[in-house]
Amino acid sequence: MDFLIAVGSKICEYTVGPVAGQLGYIYHYKRNVDNVKSQIQLLEGEKARMQHSIEEARRNGEEIERAVEEWMNEVTGTIEKANDEFFKDEDYAMPLCSSKLFPNLVSRWRLSKTANSSAKTAGDEMERAKTLIQKVSYRVPPQSAAIEMTKGSYMIFQSRTPIFNTIMEALRNPDVKMIGVYGMGGVGKTMLAKEVARKAVDDDKLFKKAVIVTVSQTPALHKIQKEIADQLGLKFDDNEDNENVRAKRLRLQLGREEKMLLVIDDIWEKLELYEVGIAFGNDKNACKILLTSRSQDVVRDMDANLYFPLEDLLFDEAKDLFDKIVGDQSIKNPEIQALAIEIVKECASLPIAIETVASALKKKDYPTWSNALQELRRSTPTNIKGMKKNVYSSIKLSYDFLESDEAKSLLLICSLLPEDALIETDFLFKYVMGLPELFQGITNLEEARMKVLTLVDTLKASSLLLNVGSRKDRTIMHDVVRDVVILIGYEEHNMFCLRNIVELEDNKKLKVATAISLSNFEDDAYQLPKSLECPQLMSFHIWNLRFWRNRNIQIPNHFFEAMKELKVLHLTSVCLEPLPSSFEFLENLHTLVLNWCEIEDAA
Repeated sequence: MDFLIAVGSKICEYTVGPVAGQLGYIYHYKRNVDNVKSQIQLLEGEKARMQHSIEEARRNGEEIERAVEEWMNEVTGTIEKANDEFFKDEDYAMPLCSSKLFPNLVSRWRLSKTANSSAKTAGDEMERAKTLIQKVSYRVPPQSAAIEMTKGSYMIFQSRTPIFNTIMEALRNPDVKMIGVYGMGGVGKTMLAKEVARKAVDDDKLFKKAVIVTVSQTPALHKIQKEIADQLGLKFDDNEDNENVRAKRLRLQLGREEKMLLVIDDIWEKLELYEVGIAFGNDKNACKILLTSRSQDVVRDMDANLYFPLEDLLFDEAKDLFDKIVGDQSIKNPEIQALAIEIVKECASLPIAIETVASALKKKDYPTWSNALQELRRSTPTNIKGMKKNVYSSIKLSYDFLESDEAKSLLLICSLLPEDALIETDFLFKYVMGLPELFQGITNLEEARMKVLTLVDTLKASSLLLNVGSRKDRTIMHDVVRDVVILIGYEEHNMFCLRNIVELEDNKKLKVATAISLSNFEDDAYQLPKSLECPQLMSFHIWNLRFWRNRNIQIPNHFFEAMKELKVLHLTSVCLEPLPSSFEFLENLHTLVLNWCEIEDAA
């Protein structure tokens, strides 16, 4: 009997309980359906809040976490399924059976059971939302933005292909950790570096990412650190405002990076990388640095394994660049085409000058083009739209950054020479001897020669003077650099570079002149004024380079009477017959240079 009771109990346990549970779905039908509707409404509210967070993150340029996107998809499916099933099937569950006396119990049971399950699912999703909404998105390192600008817009120049390929090969060399590129302002160093980075990451897959940071002439560690951190996706905490703390965080992060190229652009002086936070740890992470600077000395001081000079474009390349910017419509005009050739020559194949002038002349008429050419020839390029902002300011920075006032003075002297003139060091040391106020401590020619060689090397290293082949005794000044330096000399030191004799006449500004250079005589009819009142003048130059056309440039007898402070006098192809009596007033003259001058009466 006890056995039968035990068996009966077990049967009831396994049948009555489940049956009661299933009947409960029918009995609690309305409660379960109302509950799921309430839960779905709450879930829709959570979804809306999550969507707001997602939209805000995307406006900030952030990527959405995968788990959040998956949650949104799952929740959307849950809501759609619930709305579809419950409202559709609820209508079906309400009608009576075929006898029209009882509700459809099977439909109610199924709908109630599904509602109960869906309500639980909705509750679980809302619990997940509480965690997910804490971190909806993450910051994407914007390294691709720094190099994307060159994609499709970088113009390949044949003359630069060798240096480009050499840099790419160096990046493959495991022994090369740092590469430098140097050249004058506006020559295209930044664009080259960005294209190297783009190709190394996107095309050749040498690196997983590239980070590009601009240092500029006044490096601010705080700004540099933030620029690098942003591209690495590293966010400094509010309490990490100290540069040393930030540097430590950066070093830790960079030590974990693998196959990264760091481009440090526009360095003006040695940058202590460790203080910034730049350290890649061991050699296994294959990270490298590419530097750009105007100064060869700087890339050398940075201990670059290899460094390369970037020079001007070839004329045909410069012309192609110019034509591409101004467009076919302008170039098809024969008159404008002739002007274009001369304008490109005046820009001396310097990319920044070409781009600036071409942009200013795009869709302009012939008179505008003609005026632009005259402005360039008059060494007044700042009158052309964009030239002062883009070209003048760029080269002026290089000048201002020269630490030596003597180097600045020598560069100003070089600008007094005619355009495209070969500048011989033997010629310059005569000026150094003649201007003791500017070049102090010089007692003999050998000291002057050594001083000049040192200063010329400084100016070459800063890309303000250029090499002439392999010769060390000659240098040359880029035409655009010369135009800018002439303007600096005029604005800051009252130095005048004049193109014809007419500019000497009735020019009241010359009374404060410290230097006058007169060249390229266009008309034989004009003669020098009888006298020139320049009480502060220290150097005077006449470059009669067209002596085969004009041999009649003669110095009037009283010409030098009001130049008593003159220390350097340089005359080329000038007639000194008879010798002007006003020479006797030049009591402070230290240097006299006479080239191809006619002198018959030297008594």
